[in-house]
Amino acid sequence: MLPRTLSSTAPRAGSVRGKLRAMVWLIVLPTLLLSVIAGVAVFQTERRAAVAAATETAEALSLVADREMAVRTALLQALSVSPSLAQGRLEQFHGEASRLVSGSPNTIVLTTVDGRQLINTRIAWGQPLPAAGGFTDGIDTTRRLLVSNLYTGPVNGQPSFAVRVPVTVLGRPMYLGYGSPVSEMQQIFRQQPLPEGWLGVVLDRNAVVIARTRDPEKRVGQQASANMRDALSRGNQGVVDARTLDGEPVFTVFSRAPDSGWVVLIGLSQSELAKGAWTAFAMMLTLSLAFIVLALVLARRMSRAIADPLRRLRKDAIRMGGGATIDEVPGGVDEIDVVQHALATASRERAGNESRLREEIDAAVAQTRHAQQAVLRSQKLEALGRLTGGIAHDFNNLLQTMTTGLQLARRLSTDPRADTALDACQRATAKAAQLTRQLLAFGRPQVGHEAVIDLRRQLPELMALAGGAVGSAVDVELSIDEDLWPVRTDPVQLELAVLNLALNARDAMHGRGRLTVSARKRVLAQADPVGLAPELLPGEYVAIAVRDTGDGMTQDQMERAFEPFFTTKAVGQGSGLGLAQVYALARSAGGTAGIVSKIGLGTEVTLWLPRSHGRTEAEGPIVRADGPDADQRFAGTVLLVEDEPSVRELTAQALEERGFTVKTAPTADHALDLLRGGLTADVVLTDIVMPGERSGVDLVRTLKVLKPTLPMVLASGHPVRIEEAPNVPLVPKPYDIDVLAAVLGEAMRPTHEATDVKGR
Repeated sequence: MLPRTLSSTAPRAGSVRGKLRAMVWLIVLPTLLLSVIAGVAVFQTERRAAVAAATETAEALSLVADREMAVRTALLQALSVSPSLAQGRLEQFHGEASRLVSGSPNTIVLTTVDGRQLINTRIAWGQPLPAAGGFTDGIDTTRRLLVSNLYTGPVNGQPSFAVRVPVTVLGRPMYLGYGSPVSEMQQIFRQQPLPEGWLGVVLDRNAVVIARTRDPEKRVGQQASANMRDALSRGNQGVVDARTLDGEPVFTVFSRAPDSGWVVLIGLSQSELAKGAWTAFAMMLTLSLAFIVLALVLARRMSRAIADPLRRLRKDAIRMGGGATIDEVPGGVDEIDVVQHALATASRERAGNESRLREEIDAAVAQTRHAQQAVLRSQKLEALGRLTGGIAHDFNNLLQTMTTGLQLARRLSTDPRADTALDACQRATAKAAQLTRQLLAFGRPQVGHEAVIDLRRQLPELMALAGGAVGSAVDVELSIDEDLWPVRTDPVQLELAVLNLALNARDAMHGRGRLTVSARKRVLAQADPVGLAPELLPGEYVAIAVRDTGDGMTQDQMERAFEPFFTTKAVGQGSGLGLAQVYALARSAGGTAGIVSKIGLGTEVTLWLPRSHGRTEAEGPIVRADGPDADQRFAGTVLLVEDEPSVRELTAQALEERGFTVKTAPTADHALDLLRGGLTADVVLTDIVMPGERSGVDLVRTLKVLKPTLPMVLASGHPVRIEEAPNVPLVPKPYDIDVLAAVLGEAMRPTHEATDVKGR
């Protein structure tokens, strides 16, 4: 704490103020009278010269302001001859205008004569536009340039000004405007700096501040003083004694720009003009050199007492500027000691602040890098999902052709050896179909039976099954929150996902270790970090974590773990689709999946599933239908709608082998034309994803209106949801012909029974 004596206003012998006062009196007394006389004379001369220089400067800057407006007007005139503007192609003209002002804070607008905006380069084409700013208080038509007064930009909210030119669009008069923030006008003072102490101001026609050399952010938008406005109303040039908006007394020279009507003010501080008097004092001091020399000899000793501490203080300031910490060392001069104490304190505080700032920056950079990596990983998996889903959908059509062809060949074959070969081919196509379903599970949301699941009941049952699958050498632990929320997902897919994770954990532990499965409630708030799953929206989730004590994974393996066909197992020991199916299940339920792993410490995979507020479905016995009879014969006409020619031809042939009469159509539109043309069908079998204006679901909805009694069956290898066509049977591709025939027969049965009743 500083001594109380330092706050005293009375000068002391040991203070800078006291020593300088003694020296000044010794120097000034002999020359004071002559200096005053000379100062008054020089003051008057300097004032006249300064006013003349300020007048020339104000006139020059007013022309510079007009030049800025003229440049913008010329740019608008060049842009106004664009053919796209004259022909009313406003979207194309919007692109041309946007490129012209790209990278600058300026804005080009097109407005109607009533002020409605049609184009604004700050707003994307087609978005709603605000009301036009500027020119709301009219324009001065006597001026060569059409320049607005100060206004607030309707888009960026900044103080702005604008110029405009009249244009014609499709024969209609309009205005093309060029708006700029006032910082653009501020540059005239940067390009043509004023002498030190001069105040430069640019006013619009309403005497409102547009630009200013001092405190422009504070004073822009304020109106000039009353006596300044009165002087402006009487003429285009002049000199006024006034006060600035800061309250400083000045001599003000003003000049009005001829083309825009704006005004440039140059303010000369009366204190700056008084510098001429000090020049006179300096001249007289040279005449009194003898007296000054004598005074300096007497003051030399006192100046040394001041200079040495000041030099030390200067060195401390330089060291502090280089980042060093200053030690507090008293110098013998009270005022200098106060400054040195402040420097030492500030240097210590800065060192502490810099250390904390470096730590915060390092943490922020690490968090940002982590978030970027997680987003890139999510985008990569989504892209792979779309790619694999599209490939698998097309591959399903190929499998359907092969499956149907093999079934036809088996029915036509009489050689037992051929039956053996056909059995092997059918097993291969079945395995390929399973791989395709896993690819589709990764690529798109699953078509399946979703239900609200109580994990407190299902997980213990599932872990009993998993315990047998992983072996007795693996200790299995299960931990579930007592009040765990329910979730809505496909129970079969969830069981497969957890079993996949358990089996992967067993392999990672080489059949021996500890497997821990937990289910916890998690509430994510805004910007709440979620490890490797930052893409989750805030909300309530159930986190199912499967943790093992195995070998762990590298960073590269974790980043690729959810990719289809990526596996760390040896060739032939895994397809690499297990974790892809886990990720697909979580995403289809509205959640996600993440991995945390370290080499030698094990791996933890977490499924994040949104909480469901629905009621869990009651358990019931699982009803298993008997397989279809391959020798059963059917009757009736089937309208087969399928865009893939090979699938359409082989399916039609196979159905005819089982007794159906088959009519075909390549698209939903063609099928509608056939039915409207008089074709009679007992059932419609249609693919879902087809070319043309209508999909299979659209065809079903249309026929529900046109032919409500006509049975329909959907078939698709693309896992889209069909909530839009409820109560319609769905046969997944590749389908078995006998199963398909049974589904078609079952679909026609109500219609046939109704016909039999009428016949009786």
